[in-house]
Amino acid sequence: MASTNTVQREQSSRNASPRKAIRSAWMGLAWVCLLFLVIAAGVIYERPMTVADAGIHLRLRMAGIDSRYVRVRPYRVHYFVGGKGKPLLLIHGLGGRAEDWTPEMPAYLKQGFRVYAIDLLGCGRTSRPNIAYSMQEQSDMVQGFLNALHVQRTDVAGWSMGGWITLLYALQHPAHVNRVVVMDSAGLIFQAHFGAQVFEPKTPEQLSQLMTLLTPHPDVLPAFVERDVLRRMKQNSPVIHRAVQTMLTGQDLLDGKLQNIHVPVLIVWGAQDELIPPTSGEQMHQAMPQSVLELYQGCGHLAPATCADRVVPHVLDFLRSEPAMTGGTYHY
Repeated sequence: MASTNTVQREQSSRNASPRKAIRSAWMGLAWVCLLFLVIAAGVIYERPMTVADAGIHLRLRMAGIDSRYVRVRPYRVHYFVGGKGKPLLLIHGLGGRAEDWTPEMPAYLKQGFRVYAIDLLGCGRTSRPNIAYSMQEQSDMVQGFLNALHVQRTDVAGWSMGGWITLLYALQHPAHVNRVVVMDSAGLIFQAHFGAQVFEPKTPEQLSQLMTLLTPHPDVLPAFVERDVLRRMKQNSPVIHRAVQTMLTGQDLLDGKLQNIHVPVLIVWGAQDELIPPTSGEQMHQAMPQSVLELYQGCGHLAPATCADRVVPHVLDFLRSEPAMTGGTYHY
C-alpha cells in the first residue's frame, strides 16, 4: 500500500513539473511583454514625433518609395524616390522636409510619375552648412541635385517657400522645366499681420498661434506632443532664422519677374490661407497669363496635406493634360 502511494506521488510530481515549466514560461513572456509596453509607452510619451515618423516611413516604403542620399558638391542631400515615368520633383517649405509630401507622393507614383521629394539644405536629413539659406542657394542646390541624378528635364512642384524656390528655378533654368505647380507660394511682397518670430515658437501659446496661421482647423495637441514639436522646432530654429532673415532682405523676391516664366503653371491656394493671402496667388496668376489658378474653400496654408483628397486629382489633371491647361480661375 505504501509502495502504491509512493508511485502515485512520483507520477503526480512528474505531471506537475511540465505544468510548472509551462506556467513559468508564460509568466516570463508576460513580464517581457509588460516591459516592452512600458518602454513603448515611454518612447511615445517622450518622443511621439519619432513614433509618428516611423509610421510615415513605413507607409512610404509600402508604397514603393525609397529613402536615399546623393552628393551635391560638398553637401549630402537626402531625398525620397519612387515610381517610373516622367520625373516630378517636390520641394517642401520653410522648416519642412520631404516627408511633408507623404499625403501626395503615393498618388503621383501610381499615375506614372517618377517622384523625387528632396530635403532642402539645412532641412530633414540633408547637410546643414554655414550659409545664409537664401532662395538662390537652395535653387542652386536643386540644380546640382538634378544634375547629380542625370535628370535633364522635370515637372517641379513647390509648397510655400518651396514654391518660391520652384519659380526662381523655372526663371533661371527654363530649358530644364516642363511644368510648374506652386502651392500657397511665397515669393511676392505682401502685407503680413504677424512678425518673423512666429516661425520660431518657443511656447505652446506661440505654437498655437503658428498653427492658426497654417490651417483654419488646427488640431488640439496633447501637451506631450506639443513639447516634442517645440523641441524639434528649436533644433531647426537656426536654419529657419537665417532663411527668414534672407527673405526679409528682399534679395530673391519675384516681383516684376514672373512674366518671364512661359512654361505651363498651376497655382494652388487654400482660400483660407492666413499665412500667405490668396491675393498673392491672384497676383502670380495676373503676372503669368498662361497659368491656372485654383482656390480651395475650407483649406489654409496646409492645403496640399489637409485637402490632398481634393488637391491631388486636379494637380494630376494639370500635369497629364495634353495640350497643357492654360488660363482660368477655378474654385473648389
